[in-house]
Amino acid sequence: MFSCRLPVFASALWAAVASVVPTAFAQDAPAATIEEVLVTARRTQESQQDVPIALAAMSGDDLRREQINSPTDLNGKVPSLVVGTGSQMRNTETPTIRGQGAQFGSSPGVVIYLAEVALPSDPVANYQGGSGKFFDLSNIQVLKGSQGTLFGRNTTGGALLLEPNRPDNEFSLSLRAGISRMAGDNGHDPKGASYEAVVNLPLIDDVLMARIGGQVFERDGFTTDVVTGKDYDDKNYWTARLGVLWQPTERISNYLLANFSDSDTNGTATVIERVNRTGLNRAIPGALGLTLPSLPLVDPAQSANSGCLLLNAFGPSTNCGQDIIDEQAARGNRSVQLSGDPNDQLNSDTFVDNFSFDLTDSITLRNILSYSTLVHSYRWDLDGSRAAFNEFINPDGVNNSDVRTITEELQLQGEALEGALNYVVGAYYEETDADGRIIAKSLLFVDVEQGYKQHKESFAPFAQASYDLGHLTTSLAGLNLTLGVRYTDDLTEGSAFIKQVASGGFTLVDKSFVTEVETTALTYTAGLDYKFENLMLYGKVSRGYKTGGLSTIAANPQHYTYEPEFVVNYEIGQKADFALGDIPVRLNTALYYTDYTDMQTAAPDAYVDPDNPSPVPQLGQSIFNVGEATVAGLEMDLTVQLSPGLTVVATYGYTDAKYNRFDLDYFGATPQLDCSGQEKSRGDSLELTCLPFKTTPEHQYSLSLRYLLPVAQHWGDIEGSVTYAWVDEQYSAQISPPEAEPGAWLPDFGLVNASISCSRILDSAFSAQIYGTNLANKEYRISNSNQWNLTYFQSSIYSEPRNIGLQLSYDFGQ
Repeated sequence: MFSCRLPVFASALWAAVASVVPTAFAQDAPAATIEEVLVTARRTQESQQDVPIALAAMSGDDLRREQINSPTDLNGKVPSLVVGTGSQMRNTETPTIRGQGAQFGSSPGVVIYLAEVALPSDPVANYQGGSGKFFDLSNIQVLKGSQGTLFGRNTTGGALLLEPNRPDNEFSLSLRAGISRMAGDNGHDPKGASYEAVVNLPLIDDVLMARIGGQVFERDGFTTDVVTGKDYDDKNYWTARLGVLWQPTERISNYLLANFSDSDTNGTATVIERVNRTGLNRAIPGALGLTLPSLPLVDPAQSANSGCLLLNAFGPSTNCGQDIIDEQAARGNRSVQLSGDPNDQLNSDTFVDNFSFDLTDSITLRNILSYSTLVHSYRWDLDGSRAAFNEFINPDGVNNSDVRTITEELQLQGEALEGALNYVVGAYYEETDADGRIIAKSLLFVDVEQGYKQHKESFAPFAQASYDLGHLTTSLAGLNLTLGVRYTDDLTEGSAFIKQVASGGFTLVDKSFVTEVETTALTYTAGLDYKFENLMLYGKVSRGYKTGGLSTIAANPQHYTYEPEFVVNYEIGQKADFALGDIPVRLNTALYYTDYTDMQTAAPDAYVDPDNPSPVPQLGQSIFNVGEATVAGLEMDLTVQLSPGLTVVATYGYTDAKYNRFDLDYFGATPQLDCSGQEKSRGDSLELTCLPFKTTPEHQYSLSLRYLLPVAQHWGDIEGSVTYAWVDEQYSAQISPPEAEPGAWLPDFGLVNASISCSRILDSAFSAQIYGTNLANKEYRISNSNQWNLTYFQSSIYSEPRNIGLQLSYDFGQ
């Protein structure tokens, strides 16, 4: 499959491009009507069409038109990008690009940057930054594949760059207010409201400018607790941003950014689907350190029925959970009964100082300094039922994570050889301190407390240069060579503890550890690109790295740390602006092949201490380096301006991913199925090469139509837009084959969104937009618990329902 389908498909596509593009360039190009987006993918501002990197860019106008307010809203609209929960809470929003993402407990594979600074990341749950990240942005950029050098911080999959609107020298005021209503069940239609204000102030003409803005967003939850009446899956946050631009001379510029966000919601509703009675019966004796003798034709664990007896006693249930399942199925997915009391409180602040000094006309010194915080406190009922299979129950004021990060980056940018050589030389330093506690209830009767403290330091000098080979000979004019290298040294040190106490106060586990790990890596980028008029062809190879680290909830001393993982990414692509007759067209395509080694994956970690007389296993989770994989694919972005008012935008992504080797030394508490079809026990090796590749849909595509109505100018600009986005099914389990993890396959889905906007109504400063998302009101699963063999249930998180909204705005001075 891998060796046949992709080359054939790629050859056909490139043949089509080769036949169309030369003919199109032979004609006179029309006046540019397709919007240009300026990007910073190479740490300097330039047109996206001039960057020999596979990337997708959306302007601030695109974000408002499509109602893209968070990373999840990008699903289906950017080839090879998937944003999901990672089997965690709804708001975790973990991005994955080309199969590279995050594992629970390890560093993210796709880093989110705000104003060129990586947002703080939860070291366990992988959440990055706070709510409201997409407020008042100039654009967003999705860089695909390992970046290697300039954005080399753990970006094995890519980077998501958020560029705020900077202050300028014109006074302007923008006010926005919106209302919305979701499709609900049982007479409950969740309502929402949002408010925004942004003012741009030229304090000293051409010298000192400020931009101040804020957003408040409130929306009812669309899932209701049938006992308490509490609504889950709500949104309630505010964000504020201050930008100050100081330009005391023509050569000196300093941009100071302060961003604040605070979110306080009722948390995520999960919906229980099944109970693993076989696993539960096996687990209870194991949790107590009991090994039941094996008898011919008899499974003692199932005969004892201990798990079901416990569930009936503590559930409460009368028939081993079947009544819980039946009641939930009868209620539907928008009504639940939870034993926990979910909530989600998230606060994040970021301060950035970006200093630039033109030392000469061709050399610029830049310094980017930042300080950021992330404080996350939540309660979460993972099983989604009235039984306490697994739930986080942190009391108010006990933080699951408290992160503080300082970064410092010094750059020297310049050009030489009469402009033929452009270079960036610099060094990056990061220091992070994090701590957190998790208080939980597991397997109905076990109280769990885990805590950690972690200190990380990272230092990385880097250099990259692009050389126009036409400087050597005119026959090579337009051909550019790019070389870059980065050396990273990461040190992680910390401590952790875990306590497990059975009901009645019997201590099952009480242990702690202190450890450290240092990892280093050399990453690089090498590429050639050729630019001819409005056509660019490029090829590149880059090596990416994701650091090793500390497993804060590991049980076995041999698994306290883990090693880094690596990818080598090969890519060819083209970017073209041309005309078919009088119709402007933009076509960008990329073919890639990724070699993925030393893969990190999260897996159970049970351990019986030989120096402890207690036979009770200590239960935890660790990160393991398990093998190799290849990921290959095709990405396409097409924009066609059919007429001055009608634009068609299409995207497509095809991904073919497979594991070449996936071997895991298994340390789970109960037997686990692997690709041999046999159950393996603790201490055995699992062969898992047959698993579907995680979080990697085979096909993604979208089609958007935008039409600017030809009405008299004084009526304003009236534009209609409709978008259909499709994402194939994707696999979500870490180490279980589909037959051993019910619900691990998340279904495919296709969504229809639309909007109608009228700007500058009757030559005024007022504008209005009516929009709808998920217009067909599709209900589908967006996350699976993947706890079938850990805490012995299966539960799901479901998609947002249809949402219809109205937004009014006032823009003065723009």
